[in-house]
Amino acid sequence: MRHLSKAETHDPQAYLTERLALAQSRIEQTFLDGGSVLVSVMEILSELIAILDRMTGSMDGDTAGTAVSNMQKTVEELIRLPEMENARQAAFTEMSTLCKSSNGHVDDIKETIRYLKTFAVTVKITGAGISEFSAFAEEIRERIHFGGDEVAKFAQYLDLMDKQLAKARDVSSAIGVDFEATIPEIVGGLKTNAGRIGDQHRDMTAMASKVKSIAQGVQVKIGSTLSSLQIGDITRQRIEHVNTTLALFDEYRRSEEAMVLSAAEMDALSDTVFELVRAQIDETAATFQQDCRKIFAGIASFADDAANILSLRDRLVEDADKDGGSALQLLERDIAKACNLAGRVQESMVEANAAVSSVTGTAQDLLQGIEVLRSIKTEIHYMALNSNLRCSKLGDEGRSVNVVSAELRVFADKLETPADAIVGDLRRIEAAIADLAGEKQSSADLREPLNEALDAVSQAKIQMETGLRDLAEEGQAVFSRISAAVVKLDFESELGNVLEECRQIAGDIAVTSAQDITAFAEKILPLSSRIYKIYTMAQERDVHMHYLPVDLASGPKELMTTASDDDDDLFADALF
Repeated sequence: MRHLSKAETHDPQAYLTERLALAQSRIEQTFLDGGSVLVSVMEILSELIAILDRMTGSMDGDTAGTAVSNMQKTVEELIRLPEMENARQAAFTEMSTLCKSSNGHVDDIKETIRYLKTFAVTVKITGAGISEFSAFAEEIRERIHFGGDEVAKFAQYLDLMDKQLAKARDVSSAIGVDFEATIPEIVGGLKTNAGRIGDQHRDMTAMASKVKSIAQGVQVKIGSTLSSLQIGDITRQRIEHVNTTLALFDEYRRSEEAMVLSAAEMDALSDTVFELVRAQIDETAATFQQDCRKIFAGIASFADDAANILSLRDRLVEDADKDGGSALQLLERDIAKACNLAGRVQESMVEANAAVSSVTGTAQDLLQGIEVLRSIKTEIHYMALNSNLRCSKLGDEGRSVNVVSAELRVFADKLETPADAIVGDLRRIEAAIADLAGEKQSSADLREPLNEALDAVSQAKIQMETGLRDLAEEGQAVFSRISAAVVKLDFESELGNVLEECRQIAGDIAVTSAQDITAFAEKILPLSSRIYKIYTMAQERDVHMHYLPVDLASGPKELMTTASDDDDDLFADALF
């Protein structure tokens, strides 16, 4: 049997009242703290769900579709680059061949000019005795020498073009090698990883949906648990009712109403009241214990849910990192490669286009030069013809000059064939240049859509990576918070001893069993009715009627109504 302390022995009822007040305070604070813990878990789960929504939204199927759609034309241009560069290389090779062909014709023109120079000297010598031919011979010599200078200049232009074409071929060849080595891989990566985004998004969305479902399930459990925490307020109220019962009994013992009772009847009533108090505490403790176990079982299940959230979170992170990274990371890498390639294309195209422009300029100079040569040929032809006509008038004196002039005309006419051949070559070079000009690339057109796509994908990747990082942190926070809650919300272990102590004190005070008070029930009915009115729960009334009489028929109607109220309606006002 438990030994009473000095304080209990001095005034057992006061000590019981004190312990009941302490139990009431501890229950109230513990359940308030427990409610705060559950609310904090609810909040952290809401943030977890928001993170999942942001994360899956950052990498939806439209991200890849929009990015690829925006740069589709650029991708098609990239695919065409190797073919275009091969065509450019072929054009440069053709022009180089035509240039060499023109060089051969220039050699023919040089040979003809050499003969013409010889005949010009001969004309001067032959016509030395004829005064009117002296100026003519000098003029012809000057025109032929001028033609020689023009041929030399023309040959220099051809040599310049040949060097320009050689440089253009080298540039084009280097570009072609770069394109062949990089473009297929880049384009293949763009298409593959753009497609992977949709697949990875579906997988991530499915996984995130599972995490979200578990988190929402925990939120529902928490909501139910928060509702169950009414037991804390109910228990606090019932303890308060027990203390009120003791206070009403104290007040009754000092009242005139109690004067009608004999000492034996007062002792019997005292034993019965303390038995009622003990019974109310017993019933309260039993209900509290039962409900606390249900609450703890529900809270303990949170730990498994939290572990599942961590497991799924880890799978999400692992899936995002497998195969070299997330589809967004890989697509970003490929677009970055494409942007880098576009930069190289810009530089190489500028250089290649400059080569085409320089060849175009030289070709124009050559066409002008060949026309000068043709005009010189025409002048020499007509000057020689004029010489023939003059010589015919001079008779035998002009015969020798006439023969030389005739030869001069023959060799001047020989300039026509190679000149025509050169013009033909130059026209073909012009046509090739025109084709190349039509194929000129605008590097800005290549880079702009690629940069826009890169910005969009990079932003989505950053959002997804931030989401994964936040998910990792928030998932761990959920696990830690729930694990702590499982320990903190073990109300039975935390508060069971408090109620048990009160029950034992009440039992010690009621040293004997409840006495038969039916003989003086009418006398104590006012006390019983006052106590009965304080109850707000049916269980309390049931226990009360087992020990003390209650005249329900003559009592206030509200007692009858209250006794039949649905306890759930009463609990609804007790939520923390």
